Amino acid sequence: MVNPDEILRSGPNQYICEEGILKDLSTFIESFQSPLIVTGYKSYEAFRNYASLPQTKVYQHDGYCSDEAIDTITAFAGESDVIIGIGGGVILDTAKSVADHMGVEVTTVPTVAGTCAAATPLSVMYDDTGAFVRVDYHNRTIHLALVDPAFLLTSPIEYVKSGISDSLAKWYEAEPIIRNDQNEDLSIMVKVALDHASYIKEILLHESRAAIESMESNTITSSFKNVIEAIIPLSGTVGGYGGKYGRTAGAHAIHNGLSFIDETHSVLHGHKVAYGILVQLVLEGKTEEVKNLLPFYQDLGFPASLEGLNIVENKNKAMPIVAAHAVKPDETLRLISSFTKDDVVEAMEYLERVLVER
Repeated sequence: MVNPDEILRSGPNQYICEEGILKDLSTFIESFQSPLIVTGYKSYEAFRNYASLPQTKVYQHDGYCSDEAIDTITAFAGESDVIIGIGGGVILDTAKSVADHMGVEVTTVPTVAGTCAAATPLSVMYDDTGAFVRVDYHNRTIHLALVDPAFLLTSPIEYVKSGISDSLAKWYEAEPIIRNDQNEDLSIMVKVALDHASYIKEILLHESRAAIESMESNTITSSFKNVIEAIIPLSGTVGGYGGKYGRTAGAHAIHNGLSFIDETHSVLHGHKVAYGILVQLVLEGKTEEVKNLLPFYQDLGFPASLEGLNIVENKNKAMPIVAAHAVKPDETLRLISSFTKDDVVEAMEYLERVLVER
């Protein structure tokens, strides 16, 4: 039997990126009888300030994408025949999971460009404390993804920065998975996924600063649109086309380990992944690449140390907790190599020293 993470998954069935498209949301769900909007509180308010919502049931969720939340919302949904997720990554993952449980279509409306969640048929599951549990792969692709650059232009800048760092990891995680597989007969789809990851990296390293400046000046530019599309649909194709070769690896394993540290729960997903990229690079012996990335990190405010993740008082306690999770047999760090808990701790300690030396 094929493992779910080895199945290639395309992007949304329909994808539209157009200024003002959210003002027409009602027209896209006219064929459904009983829609349910799953949204957050801030995301719901932001959307209502920008466009009119269709007259339908609304469920506002303020927790994690957890099994308990999915069960609660599924019960609330009743006979709904489409789930419309309006929000950030957690909300969109929650909406997709509810739709998958119910066997109905899902429409995604990202209110921030923080992850590729609006374009990927999977959900990252946590428990109700915010600790990582697993990744669920869904049976259907997303029915419709609507990305509105004009709406996203006014979203919180930190979320876009989080999306930049999360998407940057696509290259740094996919490349060593493929390199270490020692398989020269890679499918053309895997090669396309790696090309996409490389393209994402180039867009983000060269256009992220201009994209942030666009947001600061409230001006839509080609760099802004390029960056949000690199974050949302293009990032989703790396794992979608690459299958197991394009999934998460060391950076996300470190992120998942960090989810067990209370101080990091207020830190955005992509910022924890950004730190994870550096830890992974140190583990691979690529310390020069770390030093090359640090100016980019400092320019955009990405964390390169534990202090940047709000871990100040308990560094020595936090490092082994993160490391112990990252090296578990079912974690994705193993896709790169067999590292020990001590290896990961030493890599984290190295980053602490490098930042002090600079």
